[in-house]
Amino acid sequence: MKYYKAFNRDMTCRDFKYEEGGIYEIDEKPILCEKGFHFVKDLVLSLEYYPVSYDITENFYAEVEVLGDVVFEEPTKHKGVTNKLKIVRIIPDDEVKDIVGAENNSGEFCSGDWNSGNRNSGNSNSGDWNSGNRNSGSGNSGDRNSGYWNSGDRNSGYWNSGSGNSGNRNSGDSNSGYRNSGDSNSGDRNSGNWNSGYRNSGDSNSGNWNLCNYETGCFNTKQKKTIRVFNKKCDRDEWDKAYKPSFLYFNIDKDIGYKKSFQKSWDEAEPSDRERIKDLPNFDADVFYELSGIRL
Repeated sequence: MKYYKAFNRDMTCRDFKYEEGGIYEIDEKPILCEKGFHFVKDLVLSLEYYPVSYDITENFYAEVEVLGDVVFEEPTKHKGVTNKLKIVRIIPDDEVKDIVGAENNSGEFCSGDWNSGNRNSGNSNSGDWNSGNRNSGSGNSGDRNSGYWNSGDRNSGYWNSGSGNSGNRNSGDSNSGYRNSGDSNSGDRNSGNWNSGYRNSGDSNSGNWNLCNYETGCFNTKQKKTIRVFNKKCDRDEWDKAYKPSFLYFNIDKDIGYKKSFQKSWDEAEPSDRERIKDLPNFDADVFYELSGIRL
């Protein structure tokens, strides 16, 4: 079969440079989205990975031949990866436009642009019945979804009604697990928030089957009276009543890491707020430095 691959205008894809007629090979098994040379079934499908702002010819495109082992994205088989790929030819810009079509839609009943599915009203959709933008699945009403039947945005799973979910059947937001009705859960079947375990109805549990909060164990209905603060035991009530400076609640920037993000939040805080870190139970300057890189 004829497959396609998109590139930047310098003929690079993920910092790897290709040439027309070149054959590329690795000695390992291909792994989708991780290892090997990727390609798509239809040229328009490449817009999921190489979106354009004004014209489809902002990218380069090539016909490719798969010569090695191959793994396809399931169940659509829209995208594949192989450990041996040949760049057959670079497709001229005019031919690219002809392939995509005068209206840029290769499906039916599409009112947007660059749709390869059917009944899409958004843009750059490769699935079916999408009303949002850049969906590669089917039945999505949000934006940038690669799964199916998502009504939120940026979901890569299935049947998610929230946003930013990579699992399945989540009705909250930013869940990477399955069947969560709360928010920010990385486990499965949690109805609370910020749980990394399984089947918790409380909040911030890293264990399983807990009814209470902040538990790391399993099958707990009662709250522990003590927790560890600065590596020492602390009464939970004392910790709950303590003032927590606002700079402690920071987002981790993956580009600079945990400590740099901590320090950035510290630098942006009011001096009076920074000073109150010392009022926390069991405050230990050495432990704080080890955590944050901030010497007090």
